[in-house]
Amino acid sequence: MIACQDETSSSDGYGYLQVSSVGLDKNVIPQARAVEKMGLDILQEGTVVKHVDDWTLLQSESLLLPVGNYFLRAYSMDKDSTQQGFEVAPYYLGETLVKIEKDISRSVEIVCSMVQSMVAVSYSQNFKNAFSSYDCVVSNEYGSIDFTSQETRPAYCRTGKSLNAVLKVTNTDGNSFTFNKVITEKAEKRYYYKVKYDVTNEGNGSFNFTVDETTHEYEVNITVPMTSDADPNLKVTGSNAFGKFAYMYGASTLTGETEPIVFQYKKSSEGVWKSVSTTVENGVYSAKTEELEFGTSYVYRLACGTKVGATDMFTTEVYQEIPNLNFDTWSQSGKNYFANADASDSYWATGNTGVTSILAGSKDPITVSVEGDDAYSGKAAKLRTITGVTLVKSAAGNLFIGSYKTNMSNPSASVTFGRPYTGARPVSLSGYYKYSPQPINEGSKPGTLTTDECNIYVKLWDASGNQIGFGEFVGTETVTSYTRFSFDITYTDMTAKPATITIVATSSHYGGDFSGSAVVGQVGNGSTLWIDEFELSYYK
Repeated sequence: MIACQDETSSSDGYGYLQVSSVGLDKNVIPQARAVEKMGLDILQEGTVVKHVDDWTLLQSESLLLPVGNYFLRAYSMDKDSTQQGFEVAPYYLGETLVKIEKDISRSVEIVCSMVQSMVAVSYSQNFKNAFSSYDCVVSNEYGSIDFTSQETRPAYCRTGKSLNAVLKVTNTDGNSFTFNKVITEKAEKRYYYKVKYDVTNEGNGSFNFTVDETTHEYEVNITVPMTSDADPNLKVTGSNAFGKFAYMYGASTLTGETEPIVFQYKKSSEGVWKSVSTTVENGVYSAKTEELEFGTSYVYRLACGTKVGATDMFTTEVYQEIPNLNFDTWSQSGKNYFANADASDSYWATGNTGVTSILAGSKDPITVSVEGDDAYSGKAAKLRTITGVTLVKSAAGNLFIGSYKTNMSNPSASVTFGRPYTGARPVSLSGYYKYSPQPINEGSKPGTLTTDECNIYVKLWDASGNQIGFGEFVGTETVTSYTRFSFDITYTDMTAKPATITIVATSSHYGGDFSGSAVVGQVGNGSTLWIDEFELSYYK
C-alpha cells in the first residue's frame, strides 16, 4: 500500500475525479474471462475514502473530492491472490496516483495486470514412450503443485520466489529415479513458465531456456536420461527404422570384455528385452532387428554381459495401403478398362484412352481385365502390345500408378508416374505373371533384342523429387502358367523418406522409349503379359 501526503486541505477547495476505464492487460495472459469484475478503492494517506465492488458504478460519475493527492487501486473481486493451483483464477491489479486540483476535473484510466505467474508441464512423445510412469511436482516456498502424467492444464503460482521442478520417473525396465531442476530463481508476475521434458541417451541430461519478452513466455527445456545406471562405455549412435525392422548402430570403449557385445531392443510399452548379435566395422557396431510392428515405438541399447548402455528410441514407419494390388477392382467406360472403381485413371492408370481415341485409329484397349482361367485369383490384368498406331507407331500394354492424359503434340508427356506416398518403405515386390513374348517387329532401341521382354518395376521419390528406391523384374521367356516373381527394392538414400511411389508393368520393356512423337523402343506386336496378386513386403 502506498500512502500519499496531502499537500492541501479541504479549505483549499474541491475538484472532480472521473474513472474513465479499468482495463486488463491481456497481451501476456493466456487465460482471461471475457468480463472481469473489478473492485476499486480510492485512498488518501492510506485511508479508503471511497470503495465500490464494481468500478463501473463510478464510470459515469464525477466524484467531488477535496484537493490533494489520491491513490487509486483496481483489483479482482472475490478472488484470493495468495492461492496456488489449477483451480485458482487469475488475479488482476492496477494502481495509479492522481492529483485533484481546485475546480479541475481529472479523468483516470487504470490498466490492470496479472499478479501471478503461470506454470505448465508437458512431455514429448518420446518421453512418454520411454517411461511407464512419470510425475512432476512444481514447488516454491508457498506450497507445491502436482503435475500428474495426464495433467495438461496450467497452474497459477505466487511470485517473487524460486520455482523448482521435481520429476519422478519409472522406465520400462521398472527402474525409478528422480531429477531436480530449478525452473527460475525468481518467478515474475505475468510470466508463463512452460516446462517441457524430453529424453536423451547421453550423459545426465540437459537444461536450457528461452524467454520471449513480448509475450512473457519462459520456455524451459529439460532432457533426462532413460536410465540412471547406464555404462558410459556403451553408446548407441543412431538407428534407421523401416516399417517392419530397424538397423541399430553403436560404439563401445570397453576393454577386456569377455562376453559379446549385443544390441537389445523391446517395445517401449513392454519389459522383456530381445538380444541380437552385432557386427563391427571401423569401430561401429551394427545390427538388424527381427520383424517389428508398423508405427510402433521401440527402445534399444548396447549391452555386454551385465553392463548396459544408455537407451535410445526409434519408431517404425506407418503402413499405408496401396489400393487394388490384387487387381480385383475394375470399371469400364465404353471400350476402356480402368483398374479403379470410378471408371477413370484416378490411381492406377493405363494408355487405353490414347489408343482407343479416333486420333490413334480407334484401336482396341491395350490393358483389360480378365478372370476365370486367365486370372491367378479373382480378376487379373492383361497387357498387350500393338503396332500400327497412328503417330506413335506402337503402344505397349501398360498398367501403372500415376495418371494418363493424351498429349498429341508430345506423346511421351502423356504419362505421369507416381502418386503421393508417405508410408513405410517397402523392401520387395512379388506377384504372379504369365508372358507370351513375340518377335521384334518395330523400333530400334536398344537394338539387341530379337524377341520382346516384359518389365515390372517400383520407384520411390523423396519430397524433393529425388529417386531414392528402385527395383525391377525383366521377363524374357514364355511363361504359359502363372508363376511367382519377386524382386528387392534397393535404396540409394537409406535415410530419406518417400513422398511418391509408382509401380509399373508393361508388356514391352522398351515400349516407353520415344524419339519425338514416335516410339523407338523395340517391341513385338502381340506380346502379352498377365499380372495378378501383387504384394509389397516390408521385411526381409
